[in-house]
This record gives sequence, C-alpha cells and structure tokens, in this order.
Amino acid sequence: MTNLIAILLLALTFCLPAVAGERCDGSPEEVAKMEAKYAEKAWLGVEYDKTDNGQYVITKVHSRSPAEKAGFQKGDTLLTMQGVEYTKANKKALKKVYANISPGSEVQYVVKRQGAKVELDTTLAHIPADLQRKWIAEHMSKHHPDQQVVSNN
Repeated sequence: MTNLIAILLLALTFCLPAVAGERCDGSPEEVAKMEAKYAEKAWLGVEYDKTDNGQYVITKVHSRSPAEKAGFQKGDTLLTMQGVEYTKANKKALKKVYANISPGSEVQYVVKRQGAKVELDTTLAHIPADLQRKWIAEHMSKHHPDQQVVSNN
C-alpha cells in the first residue's frame, strides 16, 4: 500500500503543472518541482461552483477542514479573501494573495449567507493525503487515460 501511495503522489506531482495551466511532461525535474510546490499549498477545505454571473458558491465543506472549523456552510457565496473580492476582474489579485499564504496562515474571508455578510477567520492547513490521491486519480483519468499507475504490491 505504501508503494501505491508513493506512486500516486509521484503521479500527482508530474501532473500538477497541467492543473496549474503549465505543461505536464512528467520529467523527474518537473516531478520534484511540483511535489515541493504542492506540499506547501494552503487548504481551506471547500469546493465551489462559479455561477454564470461570476459568483463563487460553496457546494461542499470538507469535514474536519479549516472551513468547517471556521463555520463555512454549503450555499455560502465567497465575497472576499483578505479583503480582495472574488470577482473575475480580481483574478490576478486573488492569485497573488493565495501565493503569499501557506499552511498555518490565518486568513479572513467574508461570505454572503442568506443575504447577510458573515466574516469568517480561519487558519489554513495542508491538503490531506487522501484528497491529494483523489485529485491525482481524477487528473490522470482526464488528462492521461493511456497511462497506468502500477503498484509492486
């Protein structure tokens, strides 16, 4: 089982560039670079859909996540992170804020819930290993269906 986990993590790291909009070539150098980058990503623990009018509506709050601990709820609309609005026009500003936070960072969000604005403060965490494996499998299935992950077990 340990070998399978290691192989899946390796697969994730070589495919992360594609997820981030970069080329996914699977070279050992790219794998090492992406593995290090991914290991330091901060995680809130929500999933969301972007609506036609550009709003980000939370569709899932992961159990035992920073979001759950902070009180995020399914149906909340993300309005701001660290004072930067969640809008298409602010995409670069949001990426800049996100690039400067890491696991352990304290972050303030404002959401809209039932017409009212709610401030939620949370301390972000590392992405759980099981979620990383899920993302690897989804990426591999979508972008590299001809490649197989093989375990020695």
